[in-house]
Amino acid sequence: MEIKTFWRIIIKGIGLWLLVNSIYVIPQFASTFSFNQDQLDWGNLITVWLITFGTLILYLLVVRVFLFKTEWIVNVLKLDKSFTENRIDINLPYSNVLSIAVIVIGALVFVEAIPELCSTIYEFLKQKELFKDYSGTSWLIFYFLKAICGYLMMTNSKTIVNFIDKRK
Repeated sequence: MEIKTFWRIIIKGIGLWLLVNSIYVIPQFASTFSFNQDQLDWGNLITVWLITFGTLILYLLVVRVFLFKTEWIVNVLKLDKSFTENRIDINLPYSNVLSIAVIVIGALVFVEAIPELCSTIYEFLKQKELFKDYSGTSWLIFYFLKAICGYLMMTNSKTIVNFIDKRK
């Protein structure tokens, strides 16, 4: 494996990890509905929404660069320079290494989401409230979707690799 290929795998892995972590913005967005004395403070709400949308857009732009413009990052940062050798002795194809990285990231997401989901379900059952009245509904949905995303990343790693590694 060439040094440039190694750096492409690392950068794509970081991009995938950032994409998974950008999902944390969504429940924060859902929890921004703040009421002051039964009045909706539209000024603060719009400011928080703009900041949240700005954060999400920034995340997605960085993820796009990391996942789809890895060659540009390697060239700009000159990551493949200053090595004494051009190759790393790994006898695995590039797509297999990237697939392993996707499976590991998916497993980490899944393993991280399951205890949080169980804890949130336990709190929900302990409150004995309706689902729509429960204050942590957005987090309950978020952890469920996060566990599903982690599982799907583990089981569909080849599809994800094919998507993020489109060579022109």
